[in-house]
Amino acid sequence: MLLSKKMGVYLNQAHFLFKQCFLSELVNNNVDLTPEQYLLIDLLWDEGPLTQQQIADQMQKDKNSITKLIDGLEKKGYVIRETNTEDRRKNLVVVTKMGEGKKQEITRIAINAADNILGGIPLVELNTVVEVLNKLNRNMKNLLKKNQE
Repeated sequence: MLLSKKMGVYLNQAHFLFKQCFLSELVNNNVDLTPEQYLLIDLLWDEGPLTQQQIADQMQKDKNSITKLIDGLEKKGYVIRETNTEDRRKNLVVVTKMGEGKKQEITRIAINAADNILGGIPLVELNTVVEVLNKLNRNMKNLLKKNQE
């Protein structure tokens, strides 16, 4: 198999399996979140209130997908939408007190899941993977930008 084809296949498999393993850890720990919902709330825990567009930009997802994620988190009580005082046409997505109260527990579960997934791989190899993925992302962003011109 060509190296470029192997890369595509393995990246796709790793992405799928990572999400499945992470979801399994969430379910086993009675956390009612999907991996995507976790990424969104984790972003809000780190950044504070954001608009839907800011979330979409940072998560690199379309606004419709983000709307569904926010709706799900809102139904579960993790977030609320508040009117942006600077621009009333935009809502800010804000973590609720309940969502803040679960931050440490859910973050611990997420870190444990990642540690289990990455277990047994030497740190130097993990650092190399991160470097290569950063280079791949840079290349792909440049290609997208070039193709849009």
